[in-house]
Amino acid sequence: MTDGSPGGHLPSGPRRRRARQLIAILSTALGIATWSSPAKAVEYGIFVDIDTEEELNDLLLTQQINDTTYENLVELLRQGVDLNEASREGLYALPNLTYDEVDRILAYREDAGRIGDPADLVVAGVLSRRKLAALAAFLLVPGPEGQRGTVHGFVRYRMTYVAGDRRVPPMALQGRLSALGGLTVGGAALLDPRRLGPAAWDPNREALLADPDAPRPHVPKLYAKWETPRWGVIAGTYRIGFGQRLTFDNSRRYTPNGFYLDDTIIARYDLSRLCSEAAGEQVDDPCLDSDPRVAPNFQVFEGLRGVAAGAKQLPMPVGWLQIYAFWSMQNYDLYQYRVYDAGACSDPNDDDVECRAPPIYAARDDPAAQTTQYVQRNLPNVVDVITQGTNVAWFRDERTHVGLTGYGSVPRWRVEGVDLDFAPAERLPRAGPFGAVGADFSWGYRWADLFGEISRSFDGIPTSQQGGGGFAGILRHTASWNSNEIELSARYYDQRYANPYSRPIASRDRHQGNTGRDELGGRVRYAGAPTERVDLRAFADVWVRQTTRTPRMRIFARTDVEATRWWKPGLWLEYQSRDLRQSSFRQCTEAETIDEILAMDNTSALICGGQRVQITARSRIQPIKRLYFTLQYRHEVQNWRFPQAELSREIDLDGNSEQDLRDFGNIAGRVDGVERIDELNDLRQDVNAFLMIVAKPVDPLRLRARVRWFWEDITDNARFEHSVWSYLEAQYKIRDWAIPKIRYDLYYYLDRRDSTLTRRPNPEHWIRVQFESRF
Repeated sequence: MTDGSPGGHLPSGPRRRRARQLIAILSTALGIATWSSPAKAVEYGIFVDIDTEEELNDLLLTQQINDTTYENLVELLRQGVDLNEASREGLYALPNLTYDEVDRILAYREDAGRIGDPADLVVAGVLSRRKLAALAAFLLVPGPEGQRGTVHGFVRYRMTYVAGDRRVPPMALQGRLSALGGLTVGGAALLDPRRLGPAAWDPNREALLADPDAPRPHVPKLYAKWETPRWGVIAGTYRIGFGQRLTFDNSRRYTPNGFYLDDTIIARYDLSRLCSEAAGEQVDDPCLDSDPRVAPNFQVFEGLRGVAAGAKQLPMPVGWLQIYAFWSMQNYDLYQYRVYDAGACSDPNDDDVECRAPPIYAARDDPAAQTTQYVQRNLPNVVDVITQGTNVAWFRDERTHVGLTGYGSVPRWRVEGVDLDFAPAERLPRAGPFGAVGADFSWGYRWADLFGEISRSFDGIPTSQQGGGGFAGILRHTASWNSNEIELSARYYDQRYANPYSRPIASRDRHQGNTGRDELGGRVRYAGAPTERVDLRAFADVWVRQTTRTPRMRIFARTDVEATRWWKPGLWLEYQSRDLRQSSFRQCTEAETIDEILAMDNTSALICGGQRVQITARSRIQPIKRLYFTLQYRHEVQNWRFPQAELSREIDLDGNSEQDLRDFGNIAGRVDGVERIDELNDLRQDVNAFLMIVAKPVDPLRLRARVRWFWEDITDNARFEHSVWSYLEAQYKIRDWAIPKIRYDLYYYLDRRDSTLTRRPNPEHWIRVQFESRF
């Protein structure tokens, strides 16, 4: 790798020596932490070098990035970053950049007046050619000064078909149009072939009724935004965040400041069960004879829906003032086991029958007819959450500021006749209104930046049930020089800090639905290029759950080397521990059977202990400019009881009911016939390997192919998943207004589990179609 960056901005003389000494100390601390000992906020973890959204999908599906990083990068890729208008924090959101490089871009922009061509940054020595090439997909190409008000945008249609699925396929239509220099309008519409109708309360059954599945169109994203360097307003769907994401943020940005349009729709890659009903009031199970799997709907992440406005730069005698105000009434779909009847249950943490989620029955034309019961479904549009808030901040410059943020929310349930409320596992707090207020600051000088935020949450949960609100705080320091950066951070989140709009640096553990809660920890993160041809990412995070006093840790080191112009090998190492007090791979619960776990008062014993070691070897080979191969092999040794990705994403096991645990076993376990804990406690070895080929024979044509081999527990082919997944994709750019793409996937399960032997279809044949028009 050739790096054309200058010598950085370290001070000279004695100060320079002291700065280097401090950097050396931080580096040493990082090394000690890495060799001796996941964050919800984005740490990209790898050098991100992609051209299309499909390449991002591959990074996620091959576990090179996590789901949070993926969501952030997808939104960033679709919205783009304008080098001539982006703030310091907006540029820092781009992958691979350090604060030092961001400051050099801003200095060049100020001196030159405007960045007419991003390649000028390489010529001026601001960025290396490799870094600019990796950023190209995320940048908005600047037009000539006289064409800045022209109309441009895109329309994208997507469809997913699975062989054997006789329903209308899931579809998504997105569009965006920008004009007049600062106006942007757009939205996204979906056709979901498997979506329940509105839910209603049946007092005779003391249960919910929902209209059966049917193809239902809906428009989850729609917005209009007008923005200038000093003012901005957005109406419709949007995201917004401030400070260290502790008081309010749903933007998915690492350093948010203001509002962002929201139109992200994500394709899913797992089949859904066509039948999700139990016998209910009937005798026969409707899913007993036939339970095929069908194409999944596109996934939507709810943000806010309303109006936000901001005065971004009001001149002051020193610096400037920033003021934002926002209002939203967002309706939510809820997983059916994340609600309970507050009128029948005083404390949802109890495992009484009255405190469980009310059943959902299929509505019939005859209200008295016997009917079936839905399981593991989402209730559409069951609650509205009305939110309003504000942010006021004074900036001395781009690096130094103080700010105040506050918001309040009120849930409004749409189902009449029952007093529904959020279950403890849901991220939204129960018992009425909730909110938070906080203060944040930043300070920067030369190579150092310091950030911090403190916050206080409020809610209506009784104090006897860990409610009433609590305090939280975070402190973060970043040292940047040349292409290297070290970040140190410390955090404290009270167990009562129930703030669903908090997205700070945190582990992936959840306490009663929230990640930034019940946690005390610190982490060190390094990203940079120690030499011209070496890219190194290292990370160490240690935290304690205050309720259990269990110390946990995650560390990794990832190195990629440009050995030659055509060969880039890499080696990644990662270690995780769910209890540092456990010195070996063993289970720490005294239970011996699954039923004993379910009988425990504290079901968090299910996830007590557990360690994981991952070793990944990878290699990228590019013999010619238009062709490259990527090979990766990962070997994992662990004794997690269930796959960690599902553990952190689907179900919070702390104090949930037996039904939730049974559901979690169905979602995450994928285990057949396991009755004893020691069966799940055995040291397990997994393999995950793939080969990817990307070719561009001619300029308009782009071909991609990948085959992945995945085997959980290589010693037993009848317990977990063993599969081969391959796909072939072709995209041809006829013109900017016509870019069709088609993809064929073949997914074949090889294991001998009972669920696999009866699985239909197997193998799975997928066809994905996309047509995009840019103008």
